[in-house]
Amino acid sequence: MTPVSHAPTGNLVTTLPGVRLWMRRLLGDLRSGRSCLCLFPQARSTGVPPVAEALLDELLHELADFVLVPGPGDEVAPVGPGPAPPPPVPADPWGGMDPILDYDDGLSAFSAVATKNSTVAQSRSASARDSRREEPGFHTLGDRIVKELGDSASGTGPEHTGIDGLLERLTTAPGRPDGTRVIVVRGWQEPAPTAATDLLRRLSATVKAAGLPPGSRPRLLVLATSHGLPVELPEQVAREDIGVHWWWGALGRLDTATVVAMARPRLSGQAARHQLLEAVAQATVVEVCGPFLDLAERLAVEWDGLPDGLPSQLLRLTAGPVSDRVPVPGPRRTEPATALLHPNAALRPEWNLGTLDRWDGRLRRRPDGGSDHEHSVRTRIWLAQNHALLPLLDEAREQFAEVIGIRSRISGSELAALYGRPAEMELGAMWRAHLQGHVRLTQPEADRLRTLWLSRNKLAHRDVLDDTALNALVRVLCS
Repeated sequence: MTPVSHAPTGNLVTTLPGVRLWMRRLLGDLRSGRSCLCLFPQARSTGVPPVAEALLDELLHELADFVLVPGPGDEVAPVGPGPAPPPPVPADPWGGMDPILDYDDGLSAFSAVATKNSTVAQSRSASARDSRREEPGFHTLGDRIVKELGDSASGTGPEHTGIDGLLERLTTAPGRPDGTRVIVVRGWQEPAPTAATDLLRRLSATVKAAGLPPGSRPRLLVLATSHGLPVELPEQVAREDIGVHWWWGALGRLDTATVVAMARPRLSGQAARHQLLEAVAQATVVEVCGPFLDLAERLAVEWDGLPDGLPSQLLRLTAGPVSDRVPVPGPRRTEPATALLHPNAALRPEWNLGTLDRWDGRLRRRPDGGSDHEHSVRTRIWLAQNHALLPLLDEAREQFAEVIGIRSRISGSELAALYGRPAEMELGAMWRAHLQGHVRLTQPEADRLRTLWLSRNKLAHRDVLDDTALNALVRVLCS
């Protein structure tokens, strides 16, 4: 088979039905007045979620009005000498400082302590606020947003800079021309991992305090990875007036099948046989690769479609330097994934590496070429062959029942007593009737029946049809 050019997965992904449904839910939250946090696995090399950029382009097309906030490195440097660069961000995103309780984060127990010693509390809070203003990545994010908003609202002086100035502008400016625009922040571009989520919570609390109706609320859309975020943060913000959307379980069998069908080489030769072999090949790639579309696309292009060579072909595509083989962080969970609306703390390290997702209602891990590689691949091949071939085998059995009735050498009642009624006989019973001489078949008919029976028997015993058996069955089914 000669490979043909095909569209990259990145250009195709936003058209997939599962992805469209995921985006529809997100846009529904935004249009109802909710801010949203979208969490994606991060790429190993760049840290940028591979699918997020393609999704972002499509989302921006769907939004009526938005502000896309540039990252710190996207701004044009001033000509001539400028201010000294900001100090580096500390490795600890909290900086060892007390939390700023400008929003309701459920820590109501602290209020009693603050009441007892308000002077100390105010002093500590002011110190923390001053430190945060100097911290790049939090208040500078507010400055960048204000700059992108431009002069559409009153208040452009120093008192309207930073997070506090931004929040005041969005919720109290006369006429509020910025009040319904969606502010889009790409969290992976921010130097402080929690900068965007801090702003998300502060905006939610400010909007709630201002009593703004849903149609008049400023909204923030943050696309980020979970890298650098406290493990409990997504659950915390989900309890507030914020929609949290995980890139988890978005892709289904139909999505993978679409990518595989687009990537497979064109057929040539005897149409019927090639079409059936192609159907089995596509079902196999879908079953083996699951939600990992990049692997499905590569395998669809490079594999010849015959089962014997699939384990080694897949091993070549998944094997790499030892540093690229990510070990499973802890014991694998065995419970079904249907109840997991998002990856829990135990599964999140694998999900964040892009090696785990929910697909077709169950947890699926990316093939990694490990010790159980061949057994796992053969199991997936068997599932695919069952999915593609069993309906055709059942149809062939029904058709052969007519041959059995015509070729029977005993009465219909005797045949039914020994083997069952012809319309209900299994392939194995038909084959026994032939061997016992109760049914006389021509040699081509006997060869056809034997092939059908052996194939059905293999699949019933969870055995994979190898290249020879698969080609023999395809010839029989297409004759």
